[in-house]
Amino acid sequence: MIEKGDRIVVGVSGGVDSVALLLLLNQMKKEMKLELFAVHINHGIREEAAEDAGYVKQLCEDCKVPFYLFEEDIPVMAKKERMTEEEMGRKIRYQSFYQVMEQVRADKLAVAHHMGDQAETVLFHLIRGTDLSGMAGMQPVTEYFGAAEGKNATSYHIIRPLLGCHKKELTDWLVSQGVIWREDRTNTNNMYARNKIRNQVIPVLEEINQQTVCHVAAFADRIAEYQEFFQKTVQEYLLKEVVKAESGSGSCETDRFLLKSQEKVLAKAVIYEMLGMVCGARKDIFSEHVQAVYDLLDKQSGKKVMLPYRMMAENSYEKLIIRKCFVKEDDSSSWKQVIDLKELSNGEEKRICLPQGGYLVMQIKSMKDMEWDEGQKFLNDGRISKNIYTKFFDCDTIKDTLYIRTPEAEDYIIINEQGNRKKLSRYFIDEKIPVMNRNSKIVAANGHEILWIIGGRRCENYKISDNTKYILSLMYEGENHGISY
Repeated sequence: MIEKGDRIVVGVSGGVDSVALLLLLNQMKKEMKLELFAVHINHGIREEAAEDAGYVKQLCEDCKVPFYLFEEDIPVMAKKERMTEEEMGRKIRYQSFYQVMEQVRADKLAVAHHMGDQAETVLFHLIRGTDLSGMAGMQPVTEYFGAAEGKNATSYHIIRPLLGCHKKELTDWLVSQGVIWREDRTNTNNMYARNKIRNQVIPVLEEINQQTVCHVAAFADRIAEYQEFFQKTVQEYLLKEVVKAESGSGSCETDRFLLKSQEKVLAKAVIYEMLGMVCGARKDIFSEHVQAVYDLLDKQSGKKVMLPYRMMAENSYEKLIIRKCFVKEDDSSSWKQVIDLKELSNGEEKRICLPQGGYLVMQIKSMKDMEWDEGQKFLNDGRISKNIYTKFFDCDTIKDTLYIRTPEAEDYIIINEQGNRKKLSRYFIDEKIPVMNRNSKIVAANGHEILWIIGGRRCENYKISDNTKYILSLMYEGENHGISY
């Protein structure tokens, strides 16, 4: 993890974890001949952010560590890129880290993830749907490659020296050293999924067993060991039986009958790796996608399934082929999921895999089954929600069938409370959405009336009110592939 003479960039927010990390590395600096470089990002979210930056700057001066400050307006950038503030903040942080790493020719990036973060990550992966690799959580050392490819690729190592430490240990140590730190009040905002897990889920689990965090983190370590052993078998199969197309064509293939004859756990792991080989990423590839391809193996030649990152899996005689599926301007291909709302039980979540990546999570909630306080909060959240990835609708006014699909020629959207409508094609023109991107948009529709362009405009109909009996919530989860404007 750390070797003599290392040049290490340290991410320092000013909170307990990162302050402890900087001070611990600083104590090792002389003996290990380390060169440290601290990076702090002002996200432009909190009024006290400038004070945090000033605190970190002074801390670095006291430690004689070079200080690099980046200031960004994350809320504005997130809105522009159609991302959550949480996602955009992480993206900007790591871009800043890597920029300084290249500038100072650092070997490693040290981040302050601790045992609680590990438990939170494992639970987050579990509830989103993951395989064994996701259950292994974060690793103490992760190799990262820069944008260049081949021999010119720059290799960095992200290290997490505190991954085996409980946050209370870090807090107690700083107190014993007489060191203060800065508290980030956004950590208490349970609008973010990870904050909900940290602030609400884990405390409830700790009521059952106080060692929850330690046990989940230890479980992740064991899974990592199993995964390392199992992955060797997977890699042997990939090398022997999977043919990857020449660079740039974005496809790979294998004998589908041979793959189906393998143990299911091995076959699914091979499929997961094939998907990753084609798209170059794994964040939004979940168990549902792997299962869909596995189920495809038994079907007749010519059958296909659409997947995240604009991928398609297809049976071609004895071959399973996974490739990129680029939509041309004149492409008339369409995609549709028909949802019978009567089949949705109260409170049950239905997850729909979208062809361009991610999920649409549907849920119907009955107002009469909620406590009064819960119902009022739900109504208020539904009325004022500005989250571009979650929308609420009065389910009572929707016909029994809802369509999640690509746009159709007759589609229209209600644009104001007076009920004026606009053809969806006209709306796309007015919003300057390129022609080649329009067919790949995903909409929620009641017949040809558009409720919501996923990740974009919602209609002015179907708003919830005090008379609403059932609320339909639609939430997009995952990267914004194919839905950004």
